Amino acid sequence: MQDFGKVLAQAEQAIRAAMVQGVHESCEDLLSVSRDEIPYDQGDLSNSGLASTESTSTGAHGAVGYDTPYAVVQHEAVDFRHQDGRKAHFLGDPLREYADRYLQHIAGTIGDALS
Repeated sequence: MQDFGKVLAQAEQAIRAAMVQGVHESCEDLLSVSRDEIPYDQGDLSNSGLASTESTSTGAHGAVGYDTPYAVVQHEAVDFRHQDGRKAHFLGDPLREYADRYLQHIAGTIGDALS
């Protein structure tokens, strides 16, 4: 018979790894979706996008962003003209639209790890 503490530690490790994986996959998806909406001229803004994931003592944290001097301006300026399908709020809108899907994905990834 296995020691209960050992089984619990293994379950915690599996949950943490699955959580990080789920957050990472959700961040990568958000980056991909936002690239479909991002204003596009020469591709510098789109190409500067990055998704990162970090495991911490309290769980997992993910971030998605764009790294150009004008990224925030492009994101917030609703009065700029953009090509069809391209728009301001290219990151915030998809995050709000798909937040439930991302939470379900993370929970499913954790559930799969425990089954």
